[in-house]
This record gives sequence, structure tokens and C-alpha cells, in this order.
Amino acid sequence: MRDVVVIGGGLSGLAACYQLEKSNLRYTLIEVKRRLGGGIQSIAERGFVMDAGAYVLRSLADEPWLAELGLSEQVCPVADAAFVFRAGTESLIQALARPLQGGRLMRMAVSSIGRWRGRYAICLENGLVYDAGALILAAPARYAARILRNLAPEAAERLSDFRYESIWRVSLGCQADGLPASFDHKLDETLRFLLSTDAPGRVPDRQHRLLQAGIRAAPDQTPESVIRDTVEYLGLCAAPIVARADHWSEADLDSTCDAAHANSMRQINAPLPAGLSLIGSDYCLDSPTICDIARLNERLDMGRNAAQSAEAYLQARRRP
Repeated sequence: MRDVVVIGGGLSGLAACYQLEKSNLRYTLIEVKRRLGGGIQSIAERGFVMDAGAYVLRSLADEPWLAELGLSEQVCPVADAAFVFRAGTESLIQALARPLQGGRLMRMAVSSIGRWRGRYAICLENGLVYDAGALILAAPARYAARILRNLAPEAAERLSDFRYESIWRVSLGCQADGLPASFDHKLDETLRFLLSTDAPGRVPDRQHRLLQAGIRAAPDQTPESVIRDTVEYLGLCAAPIVARADHWSEADLDSTCDAAHANSMRQINAPLPAGLSLIGSDYCLDSPTICDIARLNERLDMGRNAAQSAEAYLQARRRP
């Protein structure tokens, strides 16, 4: 009999599983995709390591995690309080997933959840039903709304109101001497951000640079057309050596992390039954980016705190 089910194998869900593993709790991770990490994915090509999602990161608040996960040597500072992982941000996903021994269901969707005899019943879309003492829901709002519709309809209704911007992450590996000194004048409603690095491991050598542009474009555009438009928009004189465009529908919540968002999260969490935690980037109280540099610490903390809350809940239920 499993203690906890974690729905969603992105960063927050994996952080929760990592903590559950340390606490020796029996858990099962359910992920709808064929791979873990959500929008975090790193791709190596021709000496460049590109990221499909988070790329340049703010320093993690809980630095001991880096050493504990064996990532200290992977950190390469690129600016004040910002760094990249030499082998890509997916290094963090791999480090969290590597020690996990719990059950794992991949390419499996959850249709709904309910309560049965004091435990959570997790209904899968293939007709199977799993049960657990506690539940950690680490899914984007649009999916969490569907899953919670029967168990917590008020929370589900509020989650269904969440909306997302359509931002493509375009990675371009270029010769450094062919780039202008600055792209700041290009930033506007189309070019949402532009980050770059020549950090060791991320580029073949210091004569090359890796750019990641955030481009607002329709989700149904082809990657090839988005790359072509981005190169033209930036006014690059030479074609990039490598290029890719990635779009994650739930990457950019169309919301401001302000008092209204915090109040909305309180109203969403209030009707959730005991033993259930809702975690993930959609539910961060602080902005997930600062100056377009990703902040991962709150998402990691949410996973760890959810696992600790599940443990405390289960212990309380076991007391005579």
C-alpha cells in the first residue's frame, strides 16, 4: 500500500519525490509525458548545449542542495547572482530523478481524483484506480482544474481561469564576432527577453555564444518559421551554427505575482482536503523570473514542503 502519489514529474514533482525518498515513504510518481522534467530539457548539438526551457538561473536559495545532488561543479556563474549549468538545466532534473526508487508510471494521464475509505482514489484514463494516503498534485493549472473537478469544484473553477502567454524559446548558437554588442534596443512585445552565455560546456569555445530569445508567437507556428523570423528580427548577419525553437504551452502564466495572485492562491488552497498539496510554477507566490532569469528555488521548496506535509499528515492519521 503506497503512502503518497505524486501527479506530475516536472521540477516541483521531482523535488517532492526526492524528499519522499529521503523520508523512506512509499510513493508512486505519475507523469503524462514520456520524459521527466516538464519544460526543462537540454539538447547538445555541435558543441552547444541548448535549453528548451529555463536557461540562465538565479542562484538557488538552498545552496546545500547543489552539493547534495552532486551539482556544485556544474555551476558556472554568468552574472551577478545568476548562473548556468554547464551541461544544461536538465542536469538538475537528472540529479533529482537519479536516486528515486519509488514506483513510476510514464505516459499515463489522470482523469480525476476522489476519496474512498479515508484514502485518495486516483482514476487513470486507462481505467485503473490507484489509492494513496496523501496526494501531491504537481500539474499546471489547466490540468489540475480537470483533475480536481469532482473533489474540489470551487478550486477547480478558479484554476480553469488561469491563462498562459504563448512564448517560444529560440536557441541560437553563433560565432561571437558576428553578433552586435547589444540587442537591448530590440526588446519589445515580440522579443520578450534575450539571454546569452559563452560559459564553458555550453559553447565550443569562447569564440562562440549561445543565445536564448523569448519570442511571442502563435503556438501553431512551426519551429522552422519561428527560428527564421527570430534570426531576421535580430538582424543577424550570418546564419546561426545551430538553432532550435521550443514551445511549452504552460511555461508562461499570464498573471502577475502580486497581492491579487496571493489571494487567489489562498482561495484555491482553502477548499482542498487535508493531505492534498498543489505545487508547481503556476502556484508560486513570487515571480518565477527576475529580469527574465529563472528562479527555481520556490519550486524546489514547494516540492520539499509538500512531501514533509504529506509525511506529517500520514503520521497524524496513524496515531491512536
